[in-house]
Amino acid sequence: MRAFIQKVVSDKKILTAGTFVVKVLFVYLVWKILFFFLNREGTFLNAVWILFTDWFAYKTIQPASFILQKILGYSLVYNHRNIIINNTPGLFLANHCLGVSVCVIFAGFIIAYTGKWIYKLWYIPAGIFCIYAINVVRLVGLGIVQSCCSEYFFELAHTRVYLLMSYGMFFLLIVLWMNYFSKR
Repeated sequence: MRAFIQKVVSDKKILTAGTFVVKVLFVYLVWKILFFFLNREGTFLNAVWILFTDWFAYKTIQPASFILQKILGYSLVYNHRNIIINNTPGLFLANHCLGVSVCVIFAGFIIAYTGKWIYKLWYIPAGIFCIYAINVVRLVGLGIVQSCCSEYFFELAHTRVYLLMSYGMFFLLIVLWMNYFSKR
């Protein structure tokens, strides 16, 4: 066992990879603890969290509704959490669909990975914006699918296709960081 530990400590690649994994796990653990306290009803943090998620949901619904209504010509109504296209059940944007966890994990990954801080300071907000933008595109796509396709295709798009798009964007941003910006 001692020989194994000595080998790990002396091998720079293994040590760097291990440090990275520990940092990412630490960020994830901190996020999960914070998330637990954010969701404790009746607390100050919960009140702030509710205000933030309602605001963020509206800032996601608003551009999606604009695209659907003004650019694509759909007749609809919307509020802070819903887009209802005529003759459809409508879309509801729940907290877990906002992408906040994905943004936090993305930021934690970039912080934990090697690279200059000057690049991290602009890449993290740019990446969060990309994740946000793909979420707006996801809502637009779900609105289109809901208005023209069967419930089966809507569920397929909602649970598989757009989920792959969102995590695909996350993966693309990470690969871009690893292959380009972390080495500068």
